[in-house]
Amino acid sequence: MRRLTGFAIPSFFAILLCSISFSPVLAHLESPVDSGWAVNIPVIDGTMATGEWTDATVRDFTLEMRSRLDGALNKTLDARFHVKNNWTYIHLAVEIFNDDYEAEDFANNWNGLAVLFDDDHDGVVSAGDNGEGVTTWVGAPFYSKNDLYYTGSYWDADINAGQTNDGSLGWSHTNPIQGAIGNWTFEILIPLVGSDGDNYDFAITTLPQTVGFKIWFQEPAKGTDGVYPDEPAINKNIQEISNGATFGDLIIHPLYTLTITTTAGGITNPAPGEYQHPYGTVVDVLATPDVCYVFDYWELDTVNVGSANPISVTMDQNHTLHAVFKLIEVVGGQTIPFNVNQHATSGSVDTFACGGLLSVIISTVFVSIAYAKYGKKHPK
Repeated sequence: MRRLTGFAIPSFFAILLCSISFSPVLAHLESPVDSGWAVNIPVIDGTMATGEWTDATVRDFTLEMRSRLDGALNKTLDARFHVKNNWTYIHLAVEIFNDDYEAEDFANNWNGLAVLFDDDHDGVVSAGDNGEGVTTWVGAPFYSKNDLYYTGSYWDADINAGQTNDGSLGWSHTNPIQGAIGNWTFEILIPLVGSDGDNYDFAITTLPQTVGFKIWFQEPAKGTDGVYPDEPAINKNIQEISNGATFGDLIIHPLYTLTITTTAGGITNPAPGEYQHPYGTVVDVLATPDVCYVFDYWELDTVNVGSANPISVTMDQNHTLHAVFKLIEVVGGQTIPFNVNQHATSGSVDTFACGGLLSVIISTVFVSIAYAKYGKKHPK
């Protein structure tokens, strides 16, 4: 195992640098990336098969490849980040487009991908932090044990530090001929649930959880590095890797529960009950009143949000949706406690569907008036 000291990261490595970030002093670059829910579980082989990542959150970004010596811009690479989780694992994929393929060179430099974590949540890489790594040289990858551990001065394999090798990795290039232009694909699977942050990269007991992330693509043979997100004030990308304040936010979401309830007098579609949805799912709910009732309004998390029907609920957290129905009122403030066909959206009433009962009520009213007019008591 070749050791890494200081910034001597193994050559041609793309680094996705992650840390659990709670400190208010950290800068949060760009908008957060909200993890999708893994309905489909991908095979971690470096090939994104059809349908494997359609349920992931996708973020397009660019990598400015800058000189290690003076920070001068060499080229810009388009890239794409995919992320999803199923609470047990987080699944990551990074694509880098239109870059040349390089296998082992004379200096034993390789292309690759690694994922690092700031386990003690302090915004800096320190002893005990963990990671994942991929190299593209299939002969004898630097990170053949794939799990990484920061000793305080260099990254080593987890098992060399007495820790647990718990991740899986894969990579591919569309044109694996030395120097040929093509697209890189890196896939990573990382356990989310563990007993501690040393034996597991993520020692997470509840979701949602926010982690800082950074993607680093390194081409040492060319003397250039690219990072995302980058800090404009730091022109040498290689200096950003140890700067915990420049992480972006990755939010690992659970499935969120929509609880639907109603008052008496109607039903909803979906029916009342509890339903789980991935983050960001928009759920349409329709209220349909029973006969003789009208839909009045919705309560979302106990707040009256109006009478739009159907209503659209965005699942960004657990939500409770309550449909409120009321009896239809007639002249004089009387209500009709029997069958009336009523249209759910317009509130119009078809009184002829009352089966004659409305006529009975009206007739009874007129009879009462007649008896009162002529001074006679209403018959019991």
